[in-house]
Amino acid sequence: MKIVRDGWKFVIPLLILVVILFFFWKIGSLFLLVLALFTFFFFRDPERKIPEGEDLILSPADGKVIDISEVGEENFLHSQVKVVRIFMSVFNVHVQRSPVKGKVEWIKYKPGKFMAAYTEEASGGNESNLIGIQKSNKPNSNRQRILVKQIAGSVARRICCWCKEGDNLIAGQRIGMIRFGSRADVYLPQGVEIKVKKGDRVVGGETLLGKFPS
Repeated sequence: MKIVRDGWKFVIPLLILVVILFFFWKIGSLFLLVLALFTFFFFRDPERKIPEGEDLILSPADGKVIDISEVGEENFLHSQVKVVRIFMSVFNVHVQRSPVKGKVEWIKYKPGKFMAAYTEEASGGNESNLIGIQKSNKPNSNRQRILVKQIAGSVARRICCWCKEGDNLIAGQRIGMIRFGSRADVYLPQGVEIKVKKGDRVVGGETLLGKFPS
């Protein structure tokens, strides 16, 4: 199973400790082995079959849709928009992917608290990272912009962003990761047709989240 490169910094030391502790405390060694296997599982990074289509908006994360609503977004879209909130438990894949083909126009990291990611307060109060993407075939059009918000949770203490302003992305490309339980919010223009509903399970890079008007 492929895992995120960053994950080896956690897995390898744990495996070394497992071997060392085995000769002195077998029960403790077994506990560390279970922890190492869980860490390996958490950092897994499976390949995905990316749907094709110019107007498609893919889910940026694995998890459960916990809310779909309309809000004002003044950071990047500067308008009333639709937002789809996806909660990731510690058992989900935690790699985030670009929902569309486009250019990264804006990134902003915001320090904050570490409240439970599924709560309403987490959206505005928790540590987060915002990634603004302009769909490539519609330059300078707010109707073709989307915003992905990585939100840390009560256990997550590190947001990793693997893209930078000016990068050209393909749909489904890996753009970041949040360690150990978190949330991803996707802000979409009003004209987008939402293809999921609250309670749905989604798969990053595969599940159709919405569709731009033709």
